Amino acid sequence: MININATIDKSPPEYKDALKAEKENYIRIHETTKTVLAEVGIETRNEAVISILEATGLAGYDASVGRIYLLPELIDQSLASATKTFPGDEGMNTLGIGGIPPFLYRESDEYPLPASYEELDHLVKLIGENLDVVRFLSQPVKVNKGDPLKCNQIMDQLNNCIKITCSAYMNSSDAVKWFAYRDDWHDSICGVKSPLICMDNMMDALIRSAEAGNNLRLTTMPLAGRTAPQTPEACIVITHAEVMFMLAVAQTVNPGILCMFGGMPCTTRPDGDLDYSHDAMNLLNVAVARLNMWVTGLPSVQSGGSTSEKVPNEQALSDGKRGRKILCDFGVHNARHCFGVLDNLNFFSEEAFQYDCQAHREHLTSHKNDIELMPLYLPEDNQAFDVIQRVASSDYHVDSHTTANLSIFDDWARTVVDRSLLPEKPQTNQ
Repeated sequence: MININATIDKSPPEYKDALKAEKENYIRIHETTKTVLAEVGIETRNEAVISILEATGLAGYDASVGRIYLLPELIDQSLASATKTFPGDEGMNTLGIGGIPPFLYRESDEYPLPASYEELDHLVKLIGENLDVVRFLSQPVKVNKGDPLKCNQIMDQLNNCIKITCSAYMNSSDAVKWFAYRDDWHDSICGVKSPLICMDNMMDALIRSAEAGNNLRLTTMPLAGRTAPQTPEACIVITHAEVMFMLAVAQTVNPGILCMFGGMPCTTRPDGDLDYSHDAMNLLNVAVARLNMWVTGLPSVQSGGSTSEKVPNEQALSDGKRGRKILCDFGVHNARHCFGVLDNLNFFSEEAFQYDCQAHREHLTSHKNDIELMPLYLPEDNQAFDVIQRVASSDYHVDSHTTANLSIFDDWARTVVDRSLLPEKPQTNQ
């Protein structure tokens, strides 16, 4: 996507050494990931997955522990065969919505409720009025007892943007195939549950979709300190390993199909909930984007530019503006959840959506086109492989590595601010 060596060479002198070191970090993360897949493996009992991978001669299944192990050569082969761009690829900082929040925010509701088909149709039309900033969408909100195909057909009224579905929730092969070979539709499938556990039914869906020739977005969402190690580097390794496993399956089934890297690691609060208002949530996803833009070459989609706020208040708007600024100033390829989402992806709000779109429109108007490459100062973790080997698919929350690094995301965000790469986070009046 970018010639990173040439870009680093053109960077300001004060950033050059840090950027070179950061690139080496991503190369090390990629190599650590291949070691994790070869020595720790993925938990699965899916006979189709086992058969597909073992047929390559580059993977082996150990029935005594229920794990499959992938040699580094299989990852290299899968990356080599995967397409590196796609029709409708608009390059860096392409933002969109989706992830299917379960509830539609309504101020008058006594308790959370999903949307109706009529409300979904209204929201899709509203999104259509804002395609200057919203460049792709998955279903903006869940429909009560909604049929996935019918919801997709409502979304299909929009042109000049990419739409994302999830064929895993479709009930018939015809529903899976109706968007096959359409450039304007992608299929987002999460085939691995963190940490390193194959979801057998979802992998069946991934295989069907790959066979149908659909454009794939391979998604996973590890939670730092919960379903992944607490440090940014080790959390990225888990994220990368899960997507590389899905990539190996998809490319073996149908070499050359689009497989976007959809790993979206998340920071968490002490209570275990997500923390979309934290600067490090956005920084972490920028790091994953750079891992792909700088090393693997895969097109990627991240998560960020959102909020933990439960209502569309001033703080929610401020969180979204700051998050999108971090994503765009440091640079991502694609990023979802950037407009209208509240409460750590639980609600979609029409009011917040309109505020977010206008705020980003104003940002683009005043923002220079040439992005100055800035270092992230991603913290290194020389224990990343050790903790993953020790904990594997168990609970990282109780491991000593987590308790030793409880403040690492706060410290990372503080470092970026102290180096004047981010302004101090403003406090707003509610």
